[in-house]
This record gives sequence, structure tokens and C-alpha cells, in this order.
Amino acid sequence: MQRHHFIAVKLPAEVKARLAEFCKLIKKDHPFKTWVHLEDLHITLAFLGSASTQQLDKLHELLTEEVPKHDEFSLNIDHFGFFGSKQNPKIFWAGVEEQHSLYRLQKQVAYICEKAGFTLEKRPYAPHITLARKHIDSIDRSLNMAEWWKQYADDIEFKADQILIYETHIEKLPKYKIVQSFSLR
Repeated sequence: MQRHHFIAVKLPAEVKARLAEFCKLIKKDHPFKTWVHLEDLHITLAFLGSASTQQLDKLHELLTEEVPKHDEFSLNIDHFGFFGSKQNPKIFWAGVEEQHSLYRLQKQVAYICEKAGFTLEKRPYAPHITLARKHIDSIDRSLNMAEWWKQYADDIEFKADQILIYETHIEKLPKYKIVQSFSLR
């Protein structure tokens, strides 16, 4: 089976633990078919799909050269939302406050990926942390999302200081295996 790869911002263990606690609190009210494993939480920068050894080697070379040129930066997880229709919400996610440094890093990573021979999605970048997939029922979207977030989670701030290349293993939990890491300066 061909493995897929993606590049993501690493979330610190304490951030993953807080998000997992938040999910635990709301699971009974919002039944999703699949809740993301604690170790699989991340902020995607680029989805690569399947990759050849040559592409991964070139990607490693370019990321090793370019990533240390970026300063680490703070991110703030401050809201959540849903992708999909009201009748059929597909993804429940936590969002990060807009941060110029994150968008700049994502653009640089996308450029590097294309230089390494990958074809990336063309839709606009929407940074988020997927928490759950495939809601079992429709969602009452009249809920005040900001109030709900404050009630259950409150803001979560952390330092983005590392990006990772993950390989997918859909038959296992956790599903994502770290294959390489790169530190920001």
C-alpha cells in the first residue's frame, strides 16, 4: 500500500492534552463517527499525497536548508467550527488566530514542496486542527460558537517551533507517523 505524506506544525504535548480534554467534554453532545487520536493532532501546512523516495530526499534537502531561516512564533487556538453542510457536517476543527508568520511559513513550505516535485491543492490555506470527522446527526448551528469555546476550552497559546513530515498509516492508531522533523530558529 502506497503511503501518503504531509507536512505540519508540531503541537506541544500539553496543547494536545488540552484539546483532548475539550473533546472529551463535548463528545456526548456532538457524536462524530471518528474522533482524532491525541497523537494525530497537528496543523497541516501541505498535503503531499504519495511520494517517491527521490521527492522525499529532495524535500528533506530543501527543508533542512530553508526551515531554520524562519523564526519560531506564537500561535493561539481561539475558536472552533465545522466544515460541511448543516445537515451533514464533515469535520469539527479548532482554529488558530490569524498569524502572519504561519501564512509565511506555509507559503515557503508550499514553494519547497513544488520545487521537490509535488503538486499541491490550489484552494486557499485555512489553518485548523481537525478534532473529529463525520458527524452522526445534524448540528444546531444557532449555537453561539464563541461562547461555547469559552465555556469549554478557552484560548490555548503555544510556540510553533518545529515542523514535521508525517506518513499516514490508516490501519493503525495513531494514524500518523513522524518521519522527519525540522526546527525553526
